Amino acid sequence: MNINRILILSIFICNISYGQITVNRNFNLELTEKDSLKSIKLEKSLNGFLTEAINRTYSNKYVDSIHLKKYEFFFNKLSGIGKNSNDFHNPSILKSYSPDGEIYMLTVAFFGIKNDNPFIYQITELMAKPYKDHYRFYCPFKENTVNFKTKTFKNVTYYYSGSINEEKANDFAEFKDELSELSETRKSNLDYYCFQNLDELLKSYGFLYSARQCNFLCYDLGFTDNEGQIYMTGTNNENYIFGYLGDYLYYNLPNKENMYWAFVQGVSTYYGGYGLSYDTMGELKQQFRNELHKNPSLDFLEEFKKGRKSSVNRHFSFYVMSAFLCEEVVNKKGFKDVLKLVYSGDKGELFFENLKTILNVDETNFHKTILRLINEK
Repeated sequence: MNINRILILSIFICNISYGQITVNRNFNLELTEKDSLKSIKLEKSLNGFLTEAINRTYSNKYVDSIHLKKYEFFFNKLSGIGKNSNDFHNPSILKSYSPDGEIYMLTVAFFGIKNDNPFIYQITELMAKPYKDHYRFYCPFKENTVNFKTKTFKNVTYYYSGSINEEKANDFAEFKDELSELSETRKSNLDYYCFQNLDELLKSYGFLYSARQCNFLCYDLGFTDNEGQIYMTGTNNENYIFGYLGDYLYYNLPNKENMYWAFVQGVSTYYGGYGLSYDTMGELKQQFRNELHKNPSLDFLEEFKKGRKSSVNRHFSFYVMSAFLCEEVVNKKGFKDVLKLVYSGDKGELFFENLKTILNVDETNFHKTILRLINEK
């Protein structure tokens, strides 16, 4: 989701802007063959690009603005790496080659030393294309997925390297149309990249290694790019609604800054099951009943207010309770009232006020309401 949501410094300064990045060339490798002037130009351009990346200030000089918007995930993962940290060293160029003598593919490693232990944070492949008197840098996603197979279901075109479950793909396409009708937004085309696993997803973007993605769940499960026009999932799931619904609302509805993300995740859970576990509403209710049996003094209002500090069966409690409330609103009111709860402020400051208006539930009867909902089949 958008939240969600990274480079290396050579001069460690504690103010807002970082000085010029100077990359190392691993074993003093040559960036180009038999053309020292081109090599100097390419290295100088890379230094400029990485300087902008650490400062999160990409300019039209080094990045095409349309390409930047289309592959936001790629440029976000290159932004600010090592910022405000003395643990990182200058990035190092591991490999450089040209498929045609004009375009260059550069492999860059971001690494450092922490507590005397060396670490590698990220290894990224960049595409460099000549532009005016220097080079611009691009995400290699299109080139890495050019041989993917495609199949279209309604407004959704699937891209995949292995096989596709057509029943699940059709279910997703039908849900997407339903979501458009529920939210009163226009139906639009979507490119759905169904990667077999997270590793395939990352490598398609040029991320040969990412400590953040390997060790923690971040953008791993499902996210959109190009302002919601492209959907990626590394779950090998043609119907991964949980990762899509929140981004759909974010990009297709107004006043996104007023959306309460905890409840949005609850809506995603209600329609798509929880996260990567795909636990259904019935399974989630059983888990909450089991938790209450183990701890009869559990106060659901208190647990809800803990946010991400409270979990049941490794599921964030406030997401799941939001799903229970979403189901109640859908059954007794309708999706328009679901959206009223979505617009409860980015910190949920209007949540209980809206909940009182819609379901006559506030902090005084919240626990009792959740207790009733988890015991309903």
